[in-house]
Amino acid sequence: MAHLTEKHHAILFACIAEKVINEIGEKNGGPLLRRAVLEYGRQRGKRMAMRALNNGHDLTMDNYLAYCEWRVPKDAMEIRFLTKNPHARVNIFKCPWHSIWEEHNLIKYGKYFCMEIDAALVKGFNPDLEIEIHSTRTNGGGLCDFVFKGARLSLFNALFLLYKKKIRPGKSAVMPWSYHTAHLYKTMGVLIKKELGSRADGIIQGALSCFSSFFSKTDAAEVTKLQDIDFEKLPEFDVSESV
Repeated sequence: MAHLTEKHHAILFACIAEKVINEIGEKNGGPLLRRAVLEYGRQRGKRMAMRALNNGHDLTMDNYLAYCEWRVPKDAMEIRFLTKNPHARVNIFKCPWHSIWEEHNLIKYGKYFCMEIDAALVKGFNPDLEIEIHSTRTNGGGLCDFVFKGARLSLFNALFLLYKKKIRPGKSAVMPWSYHTAHLYKTMGVLIKKELGSRADGIIQGALSCFSSFFSKTDAAEVTKLQDIDFEKLPEFDVSESV
């Protein structure tokens, strides 16, 4: 797999969102984008749950945090834990999605991703878990303010979470950005096609051209060549050298 990054993922979403809104307007396009993000997040959360259960771990909030599928450079994120027990309250002051959307004046499109993704991931992992989202930067907040209910990040649980993250799930829990970006492209494309029919073809092709203009046709080809994957199942290929 080519080494795409979280920036590719962010730009692809913004490109799709822009083409959807240009085609059908914000009144109809905004809710459509949010539904697509809900489905994408549900599928990712489901995969996380499958990994946890395969390793004999319950679908608790601390295990949800342990089975995160992505990784970004340390300097791309600025996070502070306000509380850790009984609930983990997290403030995020910097993230690569907001950074690249802001750099290219794309927050008006990226905001739809942030409206739904975190709750969708949690509910996909376990519908009984609860996350409170008090604010997101792309939707007017000075920071992202999340509360992961029942995370119980005591010293013991924090150490055990670290153990599960680094030893038990290992690198198989962290998927390369080529995989994540292809998943986003496929899931959003399927839902947009379902709702807009033949009008979706121009949207999806236009989004891919937009994506290529930011990066390259080679990167776009990396996204499209992975469209036969069933993203609701655990991957059958070895990704240990790709993260």
